[in-house]
Amino acid sequence: MKWIAFYMYTFVLLASLCPAGSTVFAQAIIKGTVIDRENRMPVDAATVQLTQGNASLPINYTLTDGEGMFTLPQPRQTDSLFVSVSILGYQGQRKAVQAGQPLLFELEPQVFNLKEVEIRPGRVWGRQDTINYDVTQFLSPKDQSIKDVLLKLPGIDIDDLGKISYNGKDISHFYVEGLDLTNGKYKQISENLRADAVQNVQVMENHQPIRVLQKKIRTEDVALNLKLKPEFRDRWLINLEGGLGASPLLWKGGADALQISRKSQSAYLYKGNNTGQDVSGEQDRLTESSDARWEEPEIPGFLQQPEFSAPLKKGRWLFNQIHSLSANRLYKLNEDTQLRINAGYIHDRQVQERGSETSYYQSSDTVHVTEQSNSRIQSDRVHLNIGLESNTQEQYLKNDFSATGNWQSGLSQIMGNFSPAGNTALVQRIRTPELGVRNLFRSLWNRDNHTMEVRSLLRYHGNSAMLRIGDESNSMNLQDFYTDNSISFLRKKGPLTRQYTVGVIGEISNIEKSLQGYLSPDYQWNAYKWTVSLSAPIRWTGYTGVNFSRLSLNPSLSVVYKLNYAWRFTAHASYKERYGDMVDLYDRPWQTNYRNSILNCGILPVNRQQIYSVYGEYKRTASEFFATFNLTHDRLWSNRIFEQRIKDGQIQLVSLPLSNQGSGWSAKGTFSKGFYDWGVKTSLTALLSINKAEQMSEGERLPYQYRFMRYEPKITWTPDRHWEAGYEAGIQYGGSKIGERTRLAPLWNVTQQMRLSYIFLPLEVSCSLDHYHNDVAAGQTVDAVFADLSVGWKSRRWQVMATATNLFDKRTYGYTRYSSLESYTSWVQIRPREFLVSLRYQL
Repeated sequence: MKWIAFYMYTFVLLASLCPAGSTVFAQAIIKGTVIDRENRMPVDAATVQLTQGNASLPINYTLTDGEGMFTLPQPRQTDSLFVSVSILGYQGQRKAVQAGQPLLFELEPQVFNLKEVEIRPGRVWGRQDTINYDVTQFLSPKDQSIKDVLLKLPGIDIDDLGKISYNGKDISHFYVEGLDLTNGKYKQISENLRADAVQNVQVMENHQPIRVLQKKIRTEDVALNLKLKPEFRDRWLINLEGGLGASPLLWKGGADALQISRKSQSAYLYKGNNTGQDVSGEQDRLTESSDARWEEPEIPGFLQQPEFSAPLKKGRWLFNQIHSLSANRLYKLNEDTQLRINAGYIHDRQVQERGSETSYYQSSDTVHVTEQSNSRIQSDRVHLNIGLESNTQEQYLKNDFSATGNWQSGLSQIMGNFSPAGNTALVQRIRTPELGVRNLFRSLWNRDNHTMEVRSLLRYHGNSAMLRIGDESNSMNLQDFYTDNSISFLRKKGPLTRQYTVGVIGEISNIEKSLQGYLSPDYQWNAYKWTVSLSAPIRWTGYTGVNFSRLSLNPSLSVVYKLNYAWRFTAHASYKERYGDMVDLYDRPWQTNYRNSILNCGILPVNRQQIYSVYGEYKRTASEFFATFNLTHDRLWSNRIFEQRIKDGQIQLVSLPLSNQGSGWSAKGTFSKGFYDWGVKTSLTALLSINKAEQMSEGERLPYQYRFMRYEPKITWTPDRHWEAGYEAGIQYGGSKIGERTRLAPLWNVTQQMRLSYIFLPLEVSCSLDHYHNDVAAGQTVDAVFADLSVGWKSRRWQVMATATNLFDKRTYGYTRYSSLESYTSWVQIRPREFLVSLRYQL
């Protein structure tokens, strides 16, 4: 109760520091909007200048945002004020300022002719920090959702989870018409919004979403914004889908309704199937905050459900039955304030049959454990998020509340040699019900020539886990309360921005209590081509039960040099000291599953890390060419080391209070090039990494090293509206060395996929061929070929699609993986040959 009272007192104290609205908004402002007169689309990045008198004496200037809007502080002298707007490609305009009246500029497009050459934007063009893609020039009749088009855009990539990246960097925000409807769960938009409804895709570099901080703190974040065609705004886009199939009985169903405008947005979706399509990822958040001052710790826990995975496309091996329902609604209360409500529910049931042989390499021996399992996991997940945000150039206010629940239960029937009796059969049950509540309050406001900020985070998480093996059961409960409260002062003078943050963190659980205090001075210097950021946070951490008290300094330095529009370079160095979570202080052994257990030494882990990186990027939008390179080196130190103890087929991971260290190197490059005349997009991602660490084995330190290489070439070819072809590959090569005597044979893992589509409306025919090659052991390889075929008929609103998957009817797949002191050779059951006929209606 004392901790709760402490939090409430701190929250009230910080909230009381926020000034009343009347003092914050005392200064009058000039507002306006700039649009294209022909298509009524907003014009972003236009130069807006405030002048006075007939002599046009300049007073202030700004740029329009992605919605074509601008605001300027109004000076005390209000006589003869004028606002001028100019941008290349449009005729300039000038209007007089009328007190309290918003300004509307309707710019007339202007075409420039230079030596009989007409200059117009191509299908990819850039302006300052914004890259624009003309979707209509990438669109083909085969494309259904905007994701299909994004995959064709040079410089943009989408991974298997649906996460979007630009020039090798994950996007931090996903907007539609300048609004974030799904709160970072943007797969609900990217995989359901009709491709032909989008006019332009915008990529905004150095994105600063908080207007109070614009021109004060420069970021390296990248955001993506979709601009719709005028005829698709403020109308409902509805899709209905259903399908039936065989081998075994297959079904799928779906319905989605989207309404997008600049004043309000809605997205209501239902999807269900038992065809191996995992739609649960549409409700996963794919964006994260990049502010290093607030790194919210992960939620601790004792038990996890068995992990289903294989180096195949998920739809090949996933046996599921899923229902996903979500609702998203955004209200724009005024020009600067919005209310967002997101809710969702998922019911998912997955089963998997697999077998494996695991080799544990010790200093004097190698232990082999074989097993076969048939597992089922059922989960019911629900979430609710309510966010209120006000974002002006003078004040920023945000309150984000979320509640989550996840009830999971797993049942596994296992046969293996994990007991002294040899091959043994047993039944394992795991229940991991979780409940969480989180609230984040944040407020920034300008006062005179500085900016103040108050931030308060409250989080509660409860987990009542239970593991039952045969007739024996163990329960492990964790109740965790976490709060982080801070106040900041920021001032910008010339090219230098200074920010000072002081805060307190409290955490209380049924295991331990902790208290932290921190002071973070942050500096950013911005010149014409240079941005230098320096942070030196000082943190004190104390834990009551283990008598732990420690003061740490976590400095970081970042230097960004922008040579010109095309070239940008970054160098980064940092030192971080982080501590373990509450579960690390649990000093009694506990079983994580039928074979593995953990015993902690009872000390709080202290993990120290140094990171050094250099990064360079090049883009030439007119030629549709994008490239990046990143080299990273890190070193790690810890005050504990793990020892793997194996006895009678049981593996116990024991943490010991001994020093431990590791290091790693990684080099990554990305390349993307579009060829407009050929209708081709090519890309290549390359990664090389070397990691070293150590672990205890039979009382001896056993160092290990892992080398890894990955190449991912991709090509998409759309020569005309009738044909589309694609090829992509994933080439992996990895080897491991354990101690001085054990060298695990390097393994090749190669995946290739070829696609070919023919579209002659209303007919569409597509086929794909997947080839998987895996090294299982030295001289032993596994190859698998999968073929899929689909035939469709489309009209204006109706679509009928017949699909056949796994035509060669392959039923199992084998592979080998390495991990620290272990290797796994596994086989997994995959979905048989299947046929499905679906019907889709588009309104």
